[in-house]
Amino acid sequence: MEDVKYSEKDRKRQVTTFTDAEDYKRIRRKKSLDNTIFKHRIDPLFSVSSSTPIQQKTLEALERMPLLLSQFDSLSPHSKTQALNQLVKQSNTSTLQFINSLVLPILKRDFLSSLPHELALQVISYLDVSSLCRASTVCRRWDSIISRDEKTWLRLLDNDGFKSELNDNYKNSNNNSSHHKEIYKRQHILKTNWKKGRFKKTVFSGHEDHTVTCLQFDQDKIVSSASDTFINVYDTQNPSKVYQLEGHQGGVWALQYVDNTLVSGSTDRTVRVWNIKKRKCTHVFKGHSSTVRCLSIVLPTMVFGVLEPSEPLIVTGSRDSTIRVWRLPDTENGEEFRGEEEDNKWFKFLLLGHTESVRSIAAHGNTLVSGSYDNSVAIWNLESGRLVHRMERHSGYVYAVAIDPIRQHCMSGSMDCTVYIWDILTGECLYKLDGHSVLVGLLGSSPHHLVSAAADKTLRVWNPDTGVCEHVLAGLRGHNSAITCFKHDDEKVISGSEGGLKMWDIKTGRHLYNLINNVKGVWWVTFDYRRCIAAVNDNEKTSFVMLDFGVYGLEEA
Repeated sequence: MEDVKYSEKDRKRQVTTFTDAEDYKRIRRKKSLDNTIFKHRIDPLFSVSSSTPIQQKTLEALERMPLLLSQFDSLSPHSKTQALNQLVKQSNTSTLQFINSLVLPILKRDFLSSLPHELALQVISYLDVSSLCRASTVCRRWDSIISRDEKTWLRLLDNDGFKSELNDNYKNSNNNSSHHKEIYKRQHILKTNWKKGRFKKTVFSGHEDHTVTCLQFDQDKIVSSASDTFINVYDTQNPSKVYQLEGHQGGVWALQYVDNTLVSGSTDRTVRVWNIKKRKCTHVFKGHSSTVRCLSIVLPTMVFGVLEPSEPLIVTGSRDSTIRVWRLPDTENGEEFRGEEEDNKWFKFLLLGHTESVRSIAAHGNTLVSGSYDNSVAIWNLESGRLVHRMERHSGYVYAVAIDPIRQHCMSGSMDCTVYIWDILTGECLYKLDGHSVLVGLLGSSPHHLVSAAADKTLRVWNPDTGVCEHVLAGLRGHNSAITCFKHDDEKVISGSEGGLKMWDIKTGRHLYNLINNVKGVWWVTFDYRRCIAAVNDNEKTSFVMLDFGVYGLEEA
């Protein structure tokens, strides 16, 4: 290609054109515009005489730009919006992308970080857990604000019904997160594990081929009793470690412990008090003339601003139709006792009123409720030992009683297939709950639900305020024989019968999954926030199954 030769006149035009461009740049800077707004830059080689018509129009448009910008500044906000709208409509994709790259950084504003810390905390206090988790991923500053806010995570713990206690591991933690956030995270994972059936299964043997009558556990120990006269104590962390409490001469049919003090009742008609750690029986209480069938340790609790009862008590019910009340001994520092009833300074009351076996008792504060094979339900005052009310509407043996201290109600289940709800203060029958077709042998009460289980293979969830049956836990995935045990909270029901152990959603009545399959029977089941333990009969042998929901997705606790 030949070199292009320019005349002196053309070169002057080039200089003039270049100078115009520099003047235009200065105008843009004066208007505080970014140098990159306009993509069309004037080529100094352009000359008026050599430019094409399109180039000439472009050049003229650029020369008019300062005037256009000045006119734009004089427009009202609404008119500016309309003008920009028209410009955007006429812009190509490349120009729109360029505009987007300029506008987005201007509109972005970290409002949370720019607020005073107290106001930022106020903002996040309105967010739920999902929103908080998403917000914490925006940037490190947001994550720091959210993670370190103790009050917000404590509120969420309370709202979701999680425990908020701090153990030593959390108290000594040096990480930057809220201690309560870490607790919430662990308990949320734990709750998810329960819903999805993720657990570690441990099986351990005990009581040979005997029937397990009671089962209770905590983080340190598992305590069971059976018809073989022994009380077994296992290490929760390693159930293969076991020792036995020996002393009863008959099957142990009632048992409960509080801290290091254990109380047991037996077919040998005695009540024994044990120091668990010392593996020693410290007290033997006599007085019943037949099997001790049920017992309860009643600890003082606040009732309408008063501590009731005034001291810790032991209450026992027997097949001899009586109820006995003893003061709970101090097994650590108190004197021991193995004498006769007349010398027993811990004995407090003999409650007479039933005429047949006392099958079930429940207590709260000074209120004791008992159910008997004489078809009656009785309400007693533990401070005075007085019979307050006797209710006789059942037409069959009363197998189970429960107390609802929130509503001041008590409930009873009977061989006559019914459940009654009673007013504790007046003894009046509030509701008769029909629906079961065979013996109602088990009852459970919680703040929002009343649950009954029967020999008709079903469990029923009732509204404790109205007596309305909300769910029947049965169906194709239900049990195939009488319900032998169950426990519930405000999320779930776990029930056992011949064949296995099942878990249900208490709010919907839906069967969630089977916890244990293909066993001959389930004697007992209990659970806490992390573990579920069941005593089962499999191949004519008694064993225990521990399901630990705190392992999957969590560090070993």
